[in-house]
Amino acid sequence: MSDYIRQWLDIIENMNNDNTYKLAWGRALLECILYAPSDDLTISFDEISRCMLKYYWNQVFFFKLKQGPTKIPVIVQLTQECIHYYTTKQESTIPVWFDYAESILKSDSDFYKSIIRRSSNTLKENVSWRFKHCKTHDYPIYDLNLKQKTVVFTKQQVIELKDYAFVLSQLLNYRWAQLLERFNTSPKIALKVKGISDNKLRRKNLTKFRDILLSYKDEDCPVDFYTGEILKKEDISVDHVLPWSFLYSDDLWNLVLTSKSHNSRKSNSIPDEATIKRLNDRNKKLVNIIKDPALKDALKLAVEHNYVDKFYMNMKI
Repeated sequence: MSDYIRQWLDIIENMNNDNTYKLAWGRALLECILYAPSDDLTISFDEISRCMLKYYWNQVFFFKLKQGPTKIPVIVQLTQECIHYYTTKQESTIPVWFDYAESILKSDSDFYKSIIRRSSNTLKENVSWRFKHCKTHDYPIYDLNLKQKTVVFTKQQVIELKDYAFVLSQLLNYRWAQLLERFNTSPKIALKVKGISDNKLRRKNLTKFRDILLSYKDEDCPVDFYTGEILKKEDISVDHVLPWSFLYSDDLWNLVLTSKSHNSRKSNSIPDEATIKRLNDRNKKLVNIIKDPALKDALKLAVEHNYVDKFYMNMKI
């Protein structure tokens, strides 16, 4: 391992962070380098801004992860502007990947260019030069042209970074997850960061849970957990009471039957206390009739350790 890569490792391991800017900046540099066609490389702040916007878009839109302790960082505010623009234009609050949404954002070129420009100005004032600082000195890991808002790497630096891009990216993800745990109370943050990084957020098929929940009913016909109305067979949907975007898991103790339209309208909204009480009551009944041993044990554990109330309180913090 070269001294140059050791400098990167030292920066990642010992950086001071008030928010996640440096981690996003480091990830963006590596992504730009990894997909660059040439070895001598000059990266514009606009290119880096686009990458950082993508990271924040996916983390905020899918999981509402806070990127700082109190004050929302400027680039995250710009990301929220983009999300608001997209959801308004599409008339949908269902999260989508940034790569898909970007074409919608670009349809208003003045708006999108303004977002990128303001993000680049923030990078110029802040993270671009701070990233290189470690302990009491600055590492010469790249050259900056703040007037032109560019980052310049030598051919040798690019070659070495391409060789170690995966390792460095994983370390940045790890530090990012550690930092997010300070700012957020939601579970499975490391998995969320990794899923976003890999562009792989897999949601399980909930059919088996649907069949189990259909076997539990006080009435002759299945009813909507939220409204009490009778559900038609073709309109039955399985819903997460505490949003999937918060828990990032499919657990029987958090799943109920509802109509497809209600599921869509509810989206990622936080349930009220009456709904939480009904869910607790439902789980206490369901644990006594469920047949599957693994699911029964998992549900019993959730009831005994009061998962519903604990995660509900964390979600409201």
